[in-house]
Amino acid sequence: MHILRELWTKEIEEPDAKSSYEYVLNLRERLDDALKIAREELEKAQGRQKRYYDRTAKRRKFPLGEKVLVLLPTDSNKLLMQWKGPF
Repeated sequence: MHILRELWTKEIEEPDAKSSYEYVLNLRERLDDALKIAREELEKAQGRQKRYYDRTAKRRKFPLGEKVLVLLPTDSNKLLMQWKGPF
């Protein structure tokens, strides 16, 4: 902010300070543009992944009161799955 105030009030006339300030502004603009592009690409990738998953996914409906088994992580290791139920 100190450099910005000096540039606005014309207290400093060094071309290095001006070019470094311009560099920071240009860098910020480029980072904003890169962030925007990254978000757009992420949304596209998420859409593709959803379409791919939905090809083989099946919607399941269970009548109220029907007993079902649920695949849940075990108590000792969250990476191991175990069928529990009926619920």
